[in-house]
Amino acid sequence: MRRVLAIPLLLAGLALVGCTAGPEDSQAAPVDPIDAAYAEHNKCLGEHGVKLREKSTGVWVVDKDAVDRKVMVDAEEKCKSLLPFELPVDQDALKRAQGVAECYRRNGYPDWPDPDPKTGEFPEGSDMNDSAVMRKCSPVAPEDNLGTAPVSG
Repeated sequence: MRRVLAIPLLLAGLALVGCTAGPEDSQAAPVDPIDAAYAEHNKCLGEHGVKLREKSTGVWVVDKDAVDRKVMVDAEEKCKSLLPFELPVDQDALKRAQGVAECYRRNGYPDWPDPDPKTGEFPEGSDMNDSAVMRKCSPVAPEDNLGTAPVSG
């Protein structure tokens, strides 16, 4: 039984580690930075019995449809040291936040700060309380509240 499980887990581990892209792989989609940050943690979960599924080529995530709660709790305890301390900032969200900052500076707040490039957040004290400017600079993407185009209405 152990040998039967070892092969799929070995393959899953190799897929998580990934491989160097050669010329024939130049069309491969880039790995999401957050998926990459969790790769070692997810590999460890798989090694401790959690079922994984391939989200995209070489990217393995927990198969939420096949989670055994006891196995997951035990694996999480064994793998918690591999959880990423800091997640990378979504570069598209950061660009949208920078656009909001630019918009505020163009509309009466010349000292409005840029978002922190490590967190994507505006510094404390950056209170967006001018409702007219807020409407003009309000986000397009409600899921992250960081857009640049004005909302019509």
